[in-house]
Amino acid sequence: MRRLLVIPMLLVLTTAPGVASAAEGLHSCSTAVDGKTALGRCEGRGTFRLVASCADGTTVDSSWLTIGNGTGTTKVRCQTDAVHARIDLR
Repeated sequence: MRRLLVIPMLLVLTTAPGVASAAEGLHSCSTAVDGKTALGRCEGRGTFRLVASCADGTTVDSSWLTIGNGTGTTKVRCQTDAVHARIDLR
């Protein structure tokens, strides 16, 4: 198990300064709900999806969205009002 943890750390330590790496990941993620719709947004590099909880107790989720380097937005719609939304990162 220790060997598996050492290899990723070596990769991080050997990355040249000033070079963007996949370790930067997603940032500035936000969600909003408006009536039956939930909106999700992230910036950076990585994969995410939006998951919304609906007033009737159900949940709906978007497909996974991969961003290479920029901004990604997605939305889902509940049959009843959306009451909460979250971002899942992969």
